Amino acid sequence: MLVQLIHNPASGTHDESRLSILEQAFEACGASVVSGQTSLAGEINFSGNIDLICVSGGDGALRQVVAEMARQDISASICVFPAGTVNLVAKELGYSSDPELFAREIMAGFLDRDDGRLEAPLITSDDQPFVACISAGPDGQAVARHSPALKKRIGGAAYAWSLVKLLGNWPKLSFSLALETPDGSTRQMTSSAFYVIKAHHYAGKWTLAPAAGLATDIFHIISLNRGRRRDFIRFIIGVAIGRDPAKFDFIQTLTAHSLSITPDDEESRLAAFQVDGDMLSEQPRLIKMAKRRITYCLPRPD
Repeated sequence: MLVQLIHNPASGTHDESRLSILEQAFEACGASVVSGQTSLAGEINFSGNIDLICVSGGDGALRQVVAEMARQDISASICVFPAGTVNLVAKELGYSSDPELFAREIMAGFLDRDDGRLEAPLITSDDQPFVACISAGPDGQAVARHSPALKKRIGGAAYAWSLVKLLGNWPKLSFSLALETPDGSTRQMTSSAFYVIKAHHYAGKWTLAPAAGLATDIFHIISLNRGRRRDFIRFIIGVAIGRDPAKFDFIQTLTAHSLSITPDDEESRLAAFQVDGDMLSEQPRLIKMAKRRITYCLPRPD
């Protein structure tokens, strides 16, 4: 069995010694391991005849690998060792953060072809795949303005600090959204901030859409009709204590197969979007489910 272990050498959480332990753990389970890495240009050199791709990183690194797999038409199974700042996919699929346990459970899952696979329909933003979430609003601005040096020191808390600083210069955004629902009908709405949710978790242990999941062929939209400071603070506190966002009178929650996004003014046109914990270089215009699927190798007890 050939495993390609792919990592992001520029990541603030990259740990060469931990990567080495993971490689040795796979080899101890009988696998052959070759290395690979992501690049700023997005290109990845995949080895021929690989049986399994293992991404060591977070959701951002996973997104890069999934996008390049789609571009190169690579159909190997994939798993992700949770080595990033936020690891939403790893959390949903139950991947261990212990390198040796992770390798054993993944090898057991690879051999269990009945229960060791999950077929995840691919979601794209302007035809570029992503894996967990996209958002526009205060948290998108916080991701854009966070300090990478601080993130390297304190991890995801750097995003929270950036959001706190944003309270003094609160964005006033407006977007026109047009979506196609799973039953084929269309809906239109105006939003001050919105979230496109594919994975079950958001920003760590939180859940914005309880029914969301990687295996589903739909995505969830959480739209704030009002985006004032106090509205957003109520929303964040509610989510933190486990309240369903749909219970708020200023929030709409819908499911969709596609979503068109149009900024309504200049400030909104310049607003930052975050995707899988990273800033998008350009605002998305169309988010939709794609026909392609990604096959995740699931962990199984060894």
